[in-house]
Amino acid sequence: MAEIKQEFVVARPRKTVWATFKDLETVAGCLPGAALTDPPREDHVKGRMTVKLGPIKANFHGEADIERNEDDFAGTIKGLGLDKNQGSRAKGTVRYVLEEADNGAATRVVVSVTYTLSGALAQFSRGGVVEAVAARLTKDFAANLEAELAARDPAASGANASHTDAAQAPTAAERPQGANELNALSLIAAVVRDWFRKLFARA
Repeated sequence: MAEIKQEFVVARPRKTVWATFKDLETVAGCLPGAALTDPPREDHVKGRMTVKLGPIKANFHGEADIERNEDDFAGTIKGLGLDKNQGSRAKGTVRYVLEEADNGAATRVVVSVTYTLSGALAQFSRGGVVEAVAARLTKDFAANLEAELAARDPAASGANASHTDAAQAPTAAERPQGANELNALSLIAAVVRDWFRKLFARA
């Protein structure tokens, strides 16, 4: 299985972020391309993930089991998704841990994903494409999560807005469930643009 590691910082205390992570509807609303198809349970969720790669559009429908360790602020998500139209299949395990940052004023979220892809989308698991998409997806998720927390606690948003692009991100209520899709090619293009900006900035 392939593995991806990502991390990001949310400008909120760890207990606040942990409580939000337990709200599965909010988490799904912050993830581009994701939507819940049934009311979630605490340890189980059913949903879909829509991914577009050029002419290929896959709608993964699947389920995931969730385990949480309250003492360590850590969790595991094991999921399986199937796209019948493209004949693609995705299986993965997400492990995450929330660490205190900025003397407890912020939270660092460390994520490790092991996964397998089969079918039409398997070709994109090579050459760093998935890693590039994951990096941009993580950035967008972090911004959406920050915006969601800022909407819940406006008083704390002013001093903490520097960690992400939260001020420009819509809240989960403004992101309609079932209407979004993850355009992986546009994410890759954004990654390339960021890379060139950094390159010219150093020059």
